[in-house]
Amino acid sequence: MQRRAHKAVAVAAVVFLVVNALLPDGYLSPSSIEYDASEYSRRLGSVRAHSPRERVINELFKQGIRPDNPNYRILLNARLERLQKRNKKAVSQRQTMRTLRNTKNIWYRRSKAQQAELEEKHAQLRQLNLNNHAQQRGLNVNNSDLDVENQGPLSICGRPTMIGTPSDLALLKNYEESSTCPGSNSNKLLLLRGQGPKLYGRTGNNLVELLHALQYARDNDVQLGIISNSWAFEMLSKMFMSVKNDDWGVQFEKAFCVKIFDSEDEVQGYDLLFPDVTDTEEFTKQLFMYQSGLHLVDYIGHQVQYIQTLFRNYNTREGTTESGEPVLDMCSGIKALFGNEKNVIYSVIHQRSLEGAGSTLLGRVSKFSGCDPEAALHMAPDYVKSILEPLGLLDYPIVLITDGQDFSVLQRLLNDPDIAPKLRLVPEDATWIGGDITLAVMANVFIGNPASTFTGFIAKSRLALGFGQSYLFRAKNENGQWEDTCGDTCIFDKRIMAAMS
Repeated sequence: MQRRAHKAVAVAAVVFLVVNALLPDGYLSPSSIEYDASEYSRRLGSVRAHSPRERVINELFKQGIRPDNPNYRILLNARLERLQKRNKKAVSQRQTMRTLRNTKNIWYRRSKAQQAELEEKHAQLRQLNLNNHAQQRGLNVNNSDLDVENQGPLSICGRPTMIGTPSDLALLKNYEESSTCPGSNSNKLLLLRGQGPKLYGRTGNNLVELLHALQYARDNDVQLGIISNSWAFEMLSKMFMSVKNDDWGVQFEKAFCVKIFDSEDEVQGYDLLFPDVTDTEEFTKQLFMYQSGLHLVDYIGHQVQYIQTLFRNYNTREGTTESGEPVLDMCSGIKALFGNEKNVIYSVIHQRSLEGAGSTLLGRVSKFSGCDPEAALHMAPDYVKSILEPLGLLDYPIVLITDGQDFSVLQRLLNDPDIAPKLRLVPEDATWIGGDITLAVMANVFIGNPASTFTGFIAKSRLALGFGQSYLFRAKNENGQWEDTCGDTCIFDKRIMAAMS
């Protein structure tokens, strides 16, 4: 009789364990709050709690809340419900991040032959750079997951990038050239001089002009010089490379392979390029129009290197501009909206009307990329949702950055029942060009207008930091559904973007 009783208890225990093993993690049944005296006694001991339910009960016990307390059931149910919601949110976030990782269209082109050629060229360059980098450090390159930088990834405003990881080499700089500055054996000098406000375009254009100047020097093996009070320094130091110490000039020269001059008198003896172009607006226009003759993959590699250098030195309200003005915080937009929360998921929309020229400019990009000639100007709710809904991002904050020229864009988004509850605007006291750039660069998804150089710099920076997920080139297919017409790297492609590349 006793043996039969023991057998029955053993069978019951096995059934209990099997049932609990089959229940999903975090499953909380109404009966889960019922315990006998032995259960309470066990929990008062030193046995470690393994399930979420057990941890909640132990927390209550530690606070002196026992089953005989009239509030015990209320508190237990409330905490279990809160735990369920937290677990559900964590699972949702993991699924969203997994979806984002698996939906990148870096090299996508409508021409499959062109896409295959780019991917093959990229793979060859990546392996070459892995080998070169490994040889410099005496590492074994047979491991594809090699930690090339031997350090953690670079973080910007507390959010991680892919810089400093193996994925950092996905697009990357050519290590064979990284140790040699252009023009080392040349007396020719491309000199950035003159001051604003008479420049060719606004900040987006000016950033393109600086990147093109760096590229011109590399392509033509000439030295790049910058006058310390020029437009280039004034624009750049407001966002990057603020002056913090007496070695700032040396650090800047080393970082960008340039020479800094305090006055034009110091450039005597150099063979100046374009000496007859003395008008700053005309000179910056020529820089803007420059198109490198490099293969796209090689061109991206150089541009990525320059952009990564900028973001390694982003301003955080410490230091001054070259002219002595205090700098602002590039993290101001992120901090204003999300505080110190580092893992928040969010998307950014950049809407730009382009002073009435938007249709013409976007029409030109549309001709070569296949994107819709109007959609990125108007940012209609169905266009935005076609991107965010499949990624699960309609459940997370949606930040709008706009030039404010077309109020109807904001009004349409506010009238949409799916977008409006999540729509955010950066507070007026925290919004400025640098803060908006970083906010968009560090977003999980970015939706922009490819005809805007401001959008272009953001998309290039996202690619340089390893993100992708920039949705600029989209059109409706024959079934009336929105789809990508060109991948993330199209923003660098001169066949599509011309001078804006």
